[in-house]
Amino acid sequence: MDSSKQAQRAVIQFLSAEGVSGTDIYSGMKNVYGTECKSRTAVFRWCNDFRHGRVSTVDMSRPGQAHVVITQESIAAVNSLVREKCRITTREIADSQFVSKGTVDTILHEYLQYSKVCAQWVPKHLTKDQKCLRMGVCFQHLLHYRTEGNNFLSRIVACDETWCHFFDPAMK
Repeated sequence: MDSSKQAQRAVIQFLSAEGVSGTDIYSGMKNVYGTECKSRTAVFRWCNDFRHGRVSTVDMSRPGQAHVVITQESIAAVNSLVREKCRITTREIADSQFVSKGTVDTILHEYLQYSKVCAQWVPKHLTKDQKCLRMGVCFQHLLHYRTEGNNFLSRIVACDETWCHFFDPAMK
């Protein structure tokens, strides 16, 4: 937790025990902390809590989903689902893993670095080996095109049924 927040709560606790009003506490803290000062409502809420017996300046735990949903196991499970079926939706992943759609989005984009292209999940970044391999293939294609012309293009077969077409416009 931010030490400034903890210090401000300690000041509120001390001054409210002294009997200082919430308005006076807020105005004094505004002079000292400036823009980092707690809001007027927060100061009043903390004053009220301390006057009704609260002794700790630490936030109490709140109900809600624990922040342990994103684990190495959940990341691996999402990765295996995407590798099995690249056209899977985030909703399908969320339903199968019993987590929220936002958690799946976080895993896919931040941890696995995937992005959606033409309804398929693909890695955002290529490795150095993949980049070198692609550059080598591109240079081979250009070399064959320069020696064989358009006849070479009719012989290209891509795994994803994508046709490559090289067009070199004439310069005036």
